[in-house]
Amino acid sequence: MIAGTIHGYPLQDSEQDWPPLPERELGPLHRAVLAALGPLDGQRLLDVGCGVGLFLCAAEQRGALVAGTDTAVERLEIARWALPDADLRVGGLVEPGDALPFDTGTFDVVTTGASVHNGTDRAAVLTELVRVVRPGGRVAVGGWVRPAGCWAETFAGHLRRLDLLAPATGADEGLDGALPARGLALLRTGEVRCQATYPSVGAAWTAMLGSEPILRAVRLVGESPVRAAFTESVADAVTSDGVVHLPKSFRYVVASTPVSTMWALHNEPDNESRARGERPIGRN
Repeated sequence: MIAGTIHGYPLQDSEQDWPPLPERELGPLHRAVLAALGPLDGQRLLDVGCGVGLFLCAAEQRGALVAGTDTAVERLEIARWALPDADLRVGGLVEPGDALPFDTGTFDVVTTGASVHNGTDRAAVLTELVRVVRPGGRVAVGGWVRPAGCWAETFAGHLRRLDLLAPATGADEGLDGALPARGLALLRTGEVRCQATYPSVGAAWTAMLGSEPILRAVRLVGESPVRAAFTESVADAVTSDGVVHLPKSFRYVVASTPVSTMWALHNEPDNESRARGERPIGRN
């Protein structure tokens, strides 16, 4: 039974320590990425790692035909409540060999803030993102930036000591350099800063469990060492009343896939369905 809502989203238990909306602090990032993508009216957009669907809602309001994947069934259930017409499927790009549950060239735009990070095969992830985008389409990827001395860099240092995070190779961790190898042409890039506020360290940790990289770390070594590393990292961000204020920085990159004239000639969209290929976006 749904006991209440936050920003129109259902909460299964109004007494829970923290609502299942860890990405709600990413509003500034969502707006920046959507602005960088440009007009979306009638565009088929897939968000990989869509969570409860806040980004998809914003994209839908701009006219996009939205779809999403996530590895957490419970987050997808909330997204389905908010986006009843969206094509939302369980899946992600977490382990080697993972594939998205969509046909090649299905989308005009693919976005992700959850899949291109240290600990994954970045080249394989980008290749799979490109696969489901039509030639000439756009790919937007992003992730945390960890400035020296901030809590996120301290946390990353702990994760590296646990062998859960590869050594950093720069502010963007090599993402720009990986784009040309996958046939992607850089269009726009930007950095967004925001602050997340949580009522307690426990609530902050619960919100962190909405992040696939953190869940992956927990699966590898167990929750206790990862949570201990997080708690130590945010100690200086806790106020006297126990509230946690965490500044966050995110970097995003928007790129385009190569245009194929032959593909375009044989795959014109149907004017009525606006769908291309054999699998339309939306529920059957």
